[in-house]
Amino acid sequence: MANYYHQLSLKDTFSDCKDLFIYDVPSFFQLLEQHFDISLFIPQTFYHAFYQHLGRKRDYPLTAFLSALILQKIFPIPTDSLLILLLHLCKELREFCGFSKVPDAPLFTRFKLGFAGHIELMFQQMVDYTEPICQQ
Repeated sequence: MANYYHQLSLKDTFSDCKDLFIYDVPSFFQLLEQHFDISLFIPQTFYHAFYQHLGRKRDYPLTAFLSALILQKIFPIPTDSLLILLLHLCKELREFCGFSKVPDAPLFTRFKLGFAGHIELMFQQMVDYTEPICQQ
């Protein structure tokens, strides 16, 4: 009996994830929580810079901002204001990111400007991790 194999493609996988995001939001975020741990990609220097910058406790966790930015890139959300609106409207998105309340637009802007170098380094580490997987 011949074995038939189906080659998985990144396009098909992305399309399936996008459909899951549109039609079954809770399952989509459950899938992400099971298979994606953003804290593995955050450099220790980023943690230190973020939490020591003000010298006091932050209202929003670092992982919440980064999760929101990643989702903004995965699902092309063109503006921070649209991202914030989606965070307000979608409880599952807000919970997945780790926001108990939604930050305002200037706070997102300050985060991206103030930590741009750290964000770039983190995304580069993600590329270094995922590129060999995609090449296979």
